[in-house]
Amino acid sequence: MMHSPIVRAWAPDVAIGFVILVLGFWEAYTNAYSGYAGGSVTLVVALGTAVAVALVRHAGWWSFGILWALLVLQAATTTDLMVIELAVVGVAFGLARWGSRPLLWASGLSIPIATFFAISYVGILANGLWGTRVLRNVIVPLVDSGISWPLVVLPMIAGVLALPWFAGLAARYWGAARASQRSQSEAEAEALSAQLERARMTEIAALREGQARLARDVHDVVGHSLTVILAQAESAQFLDSADPAALQRTMANIASTARTSLQEVRSVLASPDGDPEHRTDLDTLIDTTRASGNEIIVTDLGSPRPLPPELATVAFRVLQEMLTNALKHGRRDGAIAVTRQWDDRLRVTVTNHTDPAPMDSEGVSDTGADAEPDAISASGSGLAGMARRLESVGGSLEVHDSPAGSNVFTVTATLPVRAGRPLEAATS
Repeated sequence: MMHSPIVRAWAPDVAIGFVILVLGFWEAYTNAYSGYAGGSVTLVVALGTAVAVALVRHAGWWSFGILWALLVLQAATTTDLMVIELAVVGVAFGLARWGSRPLLWASGLSIPIATFFAISYVGILANGLWGTRVLRNVIVPLVDSGISWPLVVLPMIAGVLALPWFAGLAARYWGAARASQRSQSEAEAEALSAQLERARMTEIAALREGQARLARDVHDVVGHSLTVILAQAESAQFLDSADPAALQRTMANIASTARTSLQEVRSVLASPDGDPEHRTDLDTLIDTTRASGNEIIVTDLGSPRPLPPELATVAFRVLQEMLTNALKHGRRDGAIAVTRQWDDRLRVTVTNHTDPAPMDSEGVSDTGADAEPDAISASGSGLAGMARRLESVGGSLEVHDSPAGSNVFTVTATLPVRAGRPLEAATS
């Protein structure tokens, strides 16, 4: 089984060589029976011819050398085997069809050389010898009829050597053209397959990005709303029972926040882009967050300006998450500072005070440099989600280190301002 490819490759050539060997032996026996000279040399010629034919496709140089040796041997001994002439046709074709480039040139140059020696050889024999059967039975009658023997020899040599060689050359280039066309077709098929695969991967990436964006939006909306509702509900515990109006206002705020959250979740699920008027007003977002009972101090530096819709959406979602984290992890009695700095870029900074980290039995803080903030969840929301949102529009997120013992948490979001005039000019 291991050698089956080799056997399949060599089997046709060996079979043809065997047929040539049988025909050569049969012709040698016939010549000996008819009284023609040659003896054992004819057997050597027959065997060598069969080997040359069998090797022409896989070992062209050996076939080429054996053929020339046989031609010289046949000329030197005037051995007459028709099978050698027939074998030359096949070998000449095979050398041009399957031989390497040097062998192709060598076999092509050998044709005029062989023609020169053949004409010289026939010329010697024509001077009264005519030692071979081909010369006696073919050329002599033509010469006797008045035709010059070179006019007979040249077409014969051309037919035996040149025509098969050129036929093999034509088959060689035809095969090369077919192989090139097949390779081109395979390359085009592979390119098309790769293009389809890239399109499929791009579609999958777009679907995953859409899913991630939807998950971030739902996380931001629900997380912010639930945080505000939780803060309002906790503050209701400390309201004076003698002041039912304050409790009523708190419950109304909870209902309004829940209703707004529900509408926004529906908007997000209906369309990832949602309603830009509802999701891009930073002041409205800050006002609804104040309803939780926390003090929020807003400072604007520079001239505020309207943002393009995609930037306004990102700014809204990022500030929403920053305020949510401030409510969840900040102190209830501490103010939240929001600073918006307007220049060539919009920088939004949220600062809040946090409760001191609890200590373990050895007096070491449970939260250290290696601790992962609660705002970064396994689903990729929180700080990681804000960073991805900002990077998608060319922005960035920076978490500032708190001074020692200050328990101050500061986050700055930066995003470009690609369009828009200052709000004062836009509204005048």
